[in-house]
Amino acid sequence: MAFKRQELREILGEAYTDDIGTKLVNLHRGVIDPLRDELDTAKNDVARYKTEADKVPDLEKKVKDFEGGEDYKKKYEDEHTAFENYKKQVLQDAQTAKVQAAYRKLLTEEKVSEKALDSILNVTDFSSMKLKDDGTLDGIEELKKTITEKWSGFVVNTGRRGKSAETPPPGGNNDDDSDDIRELTRQWHEARFGAAPKT
Repeated sequence: MAFKRQELREILGEAYTDDIGTKLVNLHRGVIDPLRDELDTAKNDVARYKTEADKVPDLEKKVKDFEGGEDYKKKYEDEHTAFENYKKQVLQDAQTAKVQAAYRKLLTEEKVSEKALDSILNVTDFSSMKLKDDGTLDGIEELKKTITEKWSGFVVNTGRRGKSAETPPPGGNNDDDSDDIRELTRQWHEARFGAAPKT
């Protein structure tokens, strides 16, 4: 669920402005909406796999009930093995979908461009990634380091741009500008970490 403006007012207090509220709400939605879509896709996949898996016991029963020689016993054993393998694959696919969703969230938190996410996920090996009980990735600091090393070219710089040196602010060096920059920095830091930086 996305942030509400009232919640942001309570969190930021006097630092809250409509502009900051709009930016935070849009940023939060940009993270939540893709994750919600991934979760819906994973749920649909699990439901489809379960429907297919529910058909297999009937086939097992037919094989058991069918009277015949060793030929049919072997067919039954083969079907049973195929069914067990299928169940394992369903569980593995569901687990992989959860890991992918968690890694996508981590990439988003590390400011990787949304346009590059699918491409990165397509070339990522998830076999060594594990989820902790709380649903977060195990070894997250190492994964962040890997993201920085491998995907830094796709990291989006969301910082503010300064004025061009060719068109300096009117009046030259102005203490008011410095105060504005300090205030914006304080608001950002407070919104992100809950306390203003020491000056």
